[in-house]
Amino acid sequence: MVMGEAAIAAPLPQWANAPAVTPVAQLSLQESILRAFARNPDVTQQAAQIGIGEAQIDEAKSAWYPHVGLTGNAGPSRQTDSSGRLDNNVSYGITLTQLVYDFGKTNNDIKLQTAARDSYRFKLMATLTDVAEKTATAYMEVSRYQALCDAAQRNIHSLENVYNMAALRANAGLNSSSDELQAQTRIGRNALNAGAISGADGKRQSATGGAHWRTAGGDSRATC
Repeated sequence: MVMGEAAIAAPLPQWANAPAVTPVAQLSLQESILRAFARNPDVTQQAAQIGIGEAQIDEAKSAWYPHVGLTGNAGPSRQTDSSGRLDNNVSYGITLTQLVYDFGKTNNDIKLQTAARDSYRFKLMATLTDVAEKTATAYMEVSRYQALCDAAQRNIHSLENVYNMAALRANAGLNSSSDELQAQTRIGRNALNAGAISGADGKRQSATGGAHWRTAGGDSRATC
């Protein structure tokens, strides 16, 4: 009998099921790592492999369980029925077998499948460590870029106030236009710095595959 994939597929752990993408105002580092776990295909695949390993252990252990079989035959046979007659047209019966000893073959199979399952677990732990490390690094980079962008914006805002004040004083004849030009130059320099920060964050986005989430400090892409 052929069974569908849904009937034989090993169930995934609850944490390995990717949650629906829901917009959020901010994510902490812990939440970002958990979401990275849930959405990483390698984590999902290796978690499923552990489930397959568990099923293979159960399959190996099943050799110790009693096996029930049903036999049947249609047509003439030389078997004796319950009344002692021969040449029955139809015969059937039930067989029951139990493994008693197989010189350690079944136990070795169980140990082999258990070792394979444990290797899947170690591989999953290594993948989780790698994903967590990369996510934490990206998270800290985003926080750093966003802090730099915020500082640049504050500087620009302060210099704009200085520029407006210098322009008013120059128009009133209290200052020379050099103060106004100097403020404009500083505003332009800070705007260039903000653009450079955004450009550096864009390169990080390309290097990390464009991962995008919202951190506790704002968007995963620093905006200036």
